[in-house]
Amino acid sequence: MQKEGTFGHRSNRNGVFGEPSNATTAALSYGMLFVAFMLVTGGTITINGLGLPAIGLFVMISFVQYMVKGTPRWLVLGSFTFAVGMAVVMGLLLQ
Repeated sequence: MQKEGTFGHRSNRNGVFGEPSNATTAALSYGMLFVAFMLVTGGTITINGLGLPAIGLFVMISFVQYMVKGTPRWLVLGSFTFAVGMAVVMGLLLQ
């Protein structure tokens, strides 16, 4: 019998698809913040407000990360800050 928590599989350490990229975490952060903001303000959650900006954010950050050829600290902080700002602006526009 196997002990709990001691699986030797590589997928258990970094998730099923490996480590998430910076663009993925920014898009997910935007989605969670946008949904929370819209629930608090009573706005409607649509694919135009949630999905399209998240995909655009993912593509933009992936492109910048490809051009920089790495993940500098300013990119990590900037992408999260941009995701938060984008969620607030989209929430205010779609209220």
